[in-house]
Amino acid sequence: MNEASRGAWGWMAAFGLLVSIGMSWRLLPLRDLPDSGRQVREVPGLLMAVSRSPEFAFGFRNVMADVVWLQAVQVAGNRKLTPTEYDRLYVLLNVEADLDPKFEMPYLLGGLVLGESPQHGREALRVFERGKVTHPADWRFPFHIGFTHYFSLGDAVAGGGAMAEAARLPGGPTYLPGLASRMLSEAREPEVALALLAPIVRQESDSARRAVLERRILDVTVERDLQMLEKAVEKYREKTGTFPAYLPVLVQDGILAAIPEEPNGGKYLLGRGGKVRSDRVSQRMRVFQKK
Repeated sequence: MNEASRGAWGWMAAFGLLVSIGMSWRLLPLRDLPDSGRQVREVPGLLMAVSRSPEFAFGFRNVMADVVWLQAVQVAGNRKLTPTEYDRLYVLLNVEADLDPKFEMPYLLGGLVLGESPQHGREALRVFERGKVTHPADWRFPFHIGFTHYFSLGDAVAGGGAMAEAARLPGGPTYLPGLASRMLSEAREPEVALALLAPIVRQESDSARRAVLERRILDVTVERDLQMLEKAVEKYREKTGTFPAYLPVLVQDGILAAIPEEPNGGKYLLGRGGKVRSDRVSQRMRVFQKK
């Protein structure tokens, strides 16, 4: 075997080792996730060690980053992530950022996906903040920081401030100043949120990020409908002294013109105490609940 062949086989063997390390993820033990009280599966030792000291990756740093990003994409691609999977995604995104800090997609897509979880808004912010450090002139990072503050954490002031910062950077869309002012001046209502989301979705050119934003629109639409239906149920109770037996009674009694369609193809159901729920969405959006 000549030297060139030995070199090629060496690279193939090394790549195979890295892939094997990545694919062994699910077999690894759990560890505590700092500051969360949750646990997450350990990152393979070699990848974690190299991510903390990337100079020891030698010529394999980009290959290792690709292995980690492949794992992150596989996790983020699940339609319904468990809390443990969100935790795992967060760790993978940080390892990826250690190995390849200039790669924008993990920050932008990973942060958006983390922000879908009510328990992972802070982790989403940390991911976007890391991206902002390495891309300080990119308006998208303060933009997504503002988005996360508003839509994941319910902080309209911090959201509007970050949007205003994004508006001051070059290349940002023209709607950013108006977006910032609406966040800062208007209540956190689902109708306002839907009006804010519409131009964001129209502007987003990346299909993966657009899909996350479109899912957020569906979630906000459900919350808007649930609040509207519960107000109608309460109006019926004030009028009659009892809760309606089922939602169509609100139409029959003239309180509503129609029962809205559940945007995920499901149904709105009336429960005890006048509470309304969707049979497709298990959790309400807490950021729009009255404090």
